Amino acid sequence: MYTYSKTAVKSMVLRNYVRGLLFFSFFFLVTIGAKAVLVTFQVDMSQMVISPNGVHLAGDFQGWDPATYQMTDIGGGIYSMTLDLPPGTYQFKFINGNSWGNDEIVPVSCGIDGGLGIYNREVIVAADVTLTAFCFGQCITCGPASYVMNGNASSLGGDCYQVTPGLQWQNGAFWSNTQIDLNVDFDLQFNMNLGSVDTAGADGVVFVLQRLGSNVIGASGGGMGYSSFGTSLGIEFDTFENPEYGDPDYDHIAIEMNGDIAHFSPNNLSAPVKMSASNSNTEDGLDHIVGIHWDAGTQTISVYFDCVFRAQSTFDLANNIFGGENLVFWGFTGATGLYFNQQMICAIPNALSSSEIDICPGSSTLLNAGASVDGIYNWTPITYLDNPVIVNPTATPDTTTTYQVSYLDLCNVPITKEIKVNVLESGAGCFLLPVELISFDANILHNQLQFEWYTNNEWNSEYFFVEESFDGATFKKKLRHDAAGFSSVLSRYEVHSEREIRPAYYRLCQSDQDGTYRVVSPLVYVKGIDTENVFVWFNQTNKELMLTGDFHQDDISLEIFQSSGQLILSGNLGRSSHNFVLPNDITGGFYFAVVSDKHGQILSATKFIVH
Repeated sequence: MYTYSKTAVKSMVLRNYVRGLLFFSFFFLVTIGAKAVLVTFQVDMSQMVISPNGVHLAGDFQGWDPATYQMTDIGGGIYSMTLDLPPGTYQFKFINGNSWGNDEIVPVSCGIDGGLGIYNREVIVAADVTLTAFCFGQCITCGPASYVMNGNASSLGGDCYQVTPGLQWQNGAFWSNTQIDLNVDFDLQFNMNLGSVDTAGADGVVFVLQRLGSNVIGASGGGMGYSSFGTSLGIEFDTFENPEYGDPDYDHIAIEMNGDIAHFSPNNLSAPVKMSASNSNTEDGLDHIVGIHWDAGTQTISVYFDCVFRAQSTFDLANNIFGGENLVFWGFTGATGLYFNQQMICAIPNALSSSEIDICPGSSTLLNAGASVDGIYNWTPITYLDNPVIVNPTATPDTTTTYQVSYLDLCNVPITKEIKVNVLESGAGCFLLPVELISFDANILHNQLQFEWYTNNEWNSEYFFVEESFDGATFKKKLRHDAAGFSSVLSRYEVHSEREIRPAYYRLCQSDQDGTYRVVSPLVYVKGIDTENVFVWFNQTNKELMLTGDFHQDDISLEIFQSSGQLILSGNLGRSSHNFVLPNDITGGFYFAVVSDKHGQILSATKFIVH
């Protein structure tokens, strides 16, 4: 991951400024009288959280100014701008905002080296042209997102994700659309960057397994976006000492369950250890390699940092945490409080791989290796592969084939994997599942919900239903959409509804043409309107708790706990009363404040110290 330093940004600005002046001088001398053509630049921002400063275009045709060419939102996440340009070759890139440092990271595979290790896009113009709307920071068009962004998290492009920007009181999470099966071994590797602010940097990130879905987020501050989760496993990468949780004074790793980050709690499965075996500070602005390994046979989860073993826990996750369920969502949460850091993760798309896959005759499937230090992959046999040297080629074999891939992982260790693709016999047995669902998401658009799902194959499929539940157990049909019937290509569906006041669970169901009805997706959890943008913080000067944000109900409760967990104060706050003055006789020490709505849903939580 490349992170811009102030020096790099300044150098880039100067380089682009000088290059812009030279270009315009040359442009003026040699293009007088050249007939201009219309060039329409487009970028797909559908996987990004859009900056309030808009989306901009910069290039050598306008002096590399990141703030003057604002693009227009034409719908569907596509931003566009049409310019009159003389025929020629141009370099450009897109900016999510209006300043350098918010520009896309253009991958090497489709970029032109612009110096300082920064790559730009390039176009050769000879006639009127509309450029393909590639994904921001990618070389391909946007398909179903590999990861779902929540809160302040955003995609940086190039398979990298910002969990939190370097600002106060940020809270972000991103979740994979591919669930983990705890009955099967898995290995995951990531690049993690915890920022460059040490003493005043905070708070850290958590690798989380949970069953709430891909649209969930926890509390901000020292809880690292994880402390308000219920049924879950968390591996924390904590960069700030919070004495009330029993944190050591060094950056550390610990394993815990059910959103409980107190190291003295029975829910702490592995005591905190130094994150790095060689350095007590990991807020050094560098990328660090993180490995998570699960051995299903021994029920052991192990954590590696910079390729060195750091922590481990042997625990039956499926039965002791998830109530016997073996399929779980996975991803990262992160947060900041009064202190902050920019915290980032780089993770390849479809990071999990299966060792055996069943397909029907004439169908295809995506193969997947793991993260590689040099991006070099060697798949054999190359028969029926669209590209045998990438991480995730598409295989379309006509007979059962075992593919093998060799590569170097992020720790430079040689890896060889085998994936068997079974081509089933034609007939009913080939269509045990009438729908091959790629993803199902519920996206919040103001007070609307956008339900979006992709299928890869459909057989005898008549319609889909989105079902809704407020307790995760009792569901009712909410929205219907006709299905493709018979299809072997990627199909996209979308329906909309009003967002609920209270939190809700959603799932996708499908009906065959013979009337058979089944659930085809995992649950997706969506916060209610009441739970959005509510924050609680402590005003030390006046010794009062302040609530800020959007309030849509009258019945909001406030509870104050001692660090031991004992409830000492509670009460209700109306729509117009958003502060609570502590009694004069409250003793000094650490306390927790929890704000909940009338349904018991936690809206916000914070820790504070009374002197």
